[in-house]
Amino acid sequence: MKNLSILFIIATILVSCTESATENAKVENTDPLSGVFTSRDSKAMTLLNNMNLFAKADFSYVKELVTEDFTLQTAGDTAVAATGPEEAVAYWNNIHGIYEDITFSEGRLQTFTLNNGEVWSAYFGELYAVGKFSKENYAIPLNVWIQWENDKIVRQVDMLDSKFITAEIEASETSKG
Repeated sequence: MKNLSILFIIATILVSCTESATENAKVENTDPLSGVFTSRDSKAMTLLNNMNLFAKADFSYVKELVTEDFTLQTAGDTAVAATGPEEAVAYWNNIHGIYEDITFSEGRLQTFTLNNGEVWSAYFGELYAVGKFSKENYAIPLNVWIQWENDKIVRQVDMLDSKFITAEIEASETSKG
């Protein structure tokens, strides 16, 4: 009888835990900044493809994917670094003006679909490059976030330590004498 009572108690606990987990799964999260993320979905893979084209100074994707009101920011500055596709390409060409042999680590690629309707894809990894003036090999930790609206890119935020860019700009100024 004692064993039967223990089995009954254990069964009751297991059933109540299962029901509780099921009920919790049904609770909808209404936090606007919450949502769902996926790894290496089509949007994230588009970001990776764009980054690989960027590494080759090939901006052919810009006309197709980037909106006219696109903005580009870096995390180290609250100002917008570029507005629109033309300014963005000019900004990216400036990066190629100080670095060569640009590549990216495999990194992590994810797309975040927020409850407020925003869709962001992100890359978390490293940019590898050689300074054109210092000849320094750089491994720059980098996060790139792009915001999507209707399968077009409307915003990009690059998060990196600007000391790597500053060091190479200083090397370029020193080389000019």
